[in-house]
Amino acid sequence: MTANLSFGELSSRVPKLHQGRSHTWGIHPRLAEFLDEQLKPDHVTLETGFGYSTLVILRKGVARHIAIAPVADELLAIREFCAGNGIPTASLEAVARRSQDWLPGASLPALNLVLVDGDHAFPIPFLDWFYTAETLVLGGLMIVDDIHLVTGRLLADFMDADPKWERVLYEDMRFAVFRKLKHPVHEGGWTEQPYVVDSRPVHHVNVVRAAPPGPVYKAMAAVYVRLPHSAQVLYRHLRSRLREKVSGRVERLDAD
Repeated sequence: MTANLSFGELSSRVPKLHQGRSHTWGIHPRLAEFLDEQLKPDHVTLETGFGYSTLVILRKGVARHIAIAPVADELLAIREFCAGNGIPTASLEAVARRSQDWLPGASLPALNLVLVDGDHAFPIPFLDWFYTAETLVLGGLMIVDDIHLVTGRLLADFMDADPKWERVLYEDMRFAVFRKLKHPVHEGGWTEQPYVVDSRPVHHVNVVRAAPPGPVYKAMAAVYVRLPHSAQVLYRHLRSRLREKVSGRVERLDAD
């Protein structure tokens, strides 16, 4: 059962759901549109966190939607808005608990879509991904929101480098969408994870602390995000090899 409320109407009247109903930390409009385009009535979906995304998913009338977050008032606000705007909630399975507490013991159904958008503190996004990736069907979508935060960005970068996933949509500094290509996801050790292998040893990894980026970095970043995915992979590979050569030279100088 789908809602009478149109997507345009929903996007123009998003209620205040968070921080005591004083604010809404909404997903990016492009992601909301993507969800509206992709979701089907027979889909089974899961998200960590309650919010605007919950309303977008429920409006599409999916068969089952599991939403996990510990703030009961956010869920109440969602149900009140749905009741007042003709959005069915029969498919909503709300879990008012922390995802890191509930997911490890949960018996999850086969999922068509997962949205990781709950607690962004380390290591919660990685746990959300770990406990849902195997139940995601082949061809299913895994979405990582808030990739402007280092936890989300590391998870997105890991999936970007892994041949078990295919990048579908990427909004720099906001969200990343990947399609599952292979199963099982967690099979094999670290030597079969390209992101880990290419980052070995760890001094090859540059973690840039929060600082105003200079004009050169901004220009390079603007070019990089517009490159095809294959070109980005090649760039990262060449950069890794260059760092290995530079590191080797430095080590030889130190030895001398």
